[in-house]
Amino acid sequence: MKKKRKAATGLLVAFTMMFMLAACGSGAGEKTHGGGGKAGGAGGVAAASEWAEQNGLNKTETVDELYAKAKQEGKVVVYSQSSRIKDVKASFEAKYPGIKVEAFNMSTNDIVEKVIREQGAGIYNADVIFVKDASGAVSTELTTKKLVHSYMPADLTAKMVEPYKSKSGGLVPYFSLRAIFYNTDVYKTPPVTNWWDLTMPEWKGKVLMNDPIDSADMMDLFLAMAQHADEMKEAYKAKFGKDIVLNGTENAAYEFFKRFLANDPVLLKSSDEVVEAVGSAAQGKPPIGIGASSKLREVIEKKLSIAATYDVLPRISVVGPSYLYVADKAPNVNAAKLMIRWMAGEADGKSDGFKPFNVMGSWSTRTDNGRTDQPGIDQLKVWDYDSDYFYANFVKFREFWLRMQ
Repeated sequence: MKKKRKAATGLLVAFTMMFMLAACGSGAGEKTHGGGGKAGGAGGVAAASEWAEQNGLNKTETVDELYAKAKQEGKVVVYSQSSRIKDVKASFEAKYPGIKVEAFNMSTNDIVEKVIREQGAGIYNADVIFVKDASGAVSTELTTKKLVHSYMPADLTAKMVEPYKSKSGGLVPYFSLRAIFYNTDVYKTPPVTNWWDLTMPEWKGKVLMNDPIDSADMMDLFLAMAQHADEMKEAYKAKFGKDIVLNGTENAAYEFFKRFLANDPVLLKSSDEVVEAVGSAAQGKPPIGIGASSKLREVIEKKLSIAATYDVLPRISVVGPSYLYVADKAPNVNAAKLMIRWMAGEADGKSDGFKPFNVMGSWSTRTDNGRTDQPGIDQLKVWDYDSDYFYANFVKFREFWLRMQ
């Protein structure tokens, strides 16, 4: 395998740290699928739930009511997994004078570690937590243990589709995917239509991606394949016209990982590097890439010749929801609620706070503000996000991946 990787494996370090910190924490909760979780265990969990109820996280208040209270608080602190929070900061401060936004852009893994460390030390700095689930780490280490709380006002969720309307552990304004990118100057149609294509000689050393050891989103995609190994088996037969024969692996998904690694994928640090390398003009035999679908927003800005394919066997990808939570004991809880409403589009779906995320390659969970220039949610053949399975199996996958390198 060809690697361009940092010496430290960020995801591995982050998960190890989370386990260590969680072991010193205040009791585990009973976990439910999808990141919700019911309170249980030690008294700290019950106290956290009581705080959420006392501060109206189960209520739907008007914007005017929240703004009046938020102005008394004066600021809102956001831990964000997206750099686009800088655009949200600008629009929110313009809309709501008197409330200062302190925004911190970090990876989801860094956010999880920071929240666990701070709250474990009795420090409550954050108000809004904006994250993906990171192989179930957020669901298991934050939501279930009530370090963060859901805030789902009815006038917003009424516009959402399921499972985000009533079956989600936190407010999900949109989701994205890990997509296969190709160069449109060279390929007029997608050159890859089956994940098993990536094991073929023509793609040896020609697939660019993030290392799943460093990228939770990439790991989640592979974990979804492992969970649905039966579908990977069927996709193999569709590709080669015969049943798969395993070579020292337990199922078709792990056989895919083994053969894919033997085909020398190139590991890059970010999806930005992936799309720029794939979409650069004037390439004779360009590589293909696996990266964040939301990077399609950069096509025009960076003049890239690139597209993503949404027709891949057995499925395109796994959904990657982005969650908005209120941090436990948030010092500016009303400003937090106002910010979450702003980032989720507000009641009419039109707020400027959602615009930075309403881009090509991202899908709104609402029926009133999604894009019409890409396949609709009901047209995407994707795997559901199973935080329980991902959290229980990421160590197994990680060890296999490292062993095969």
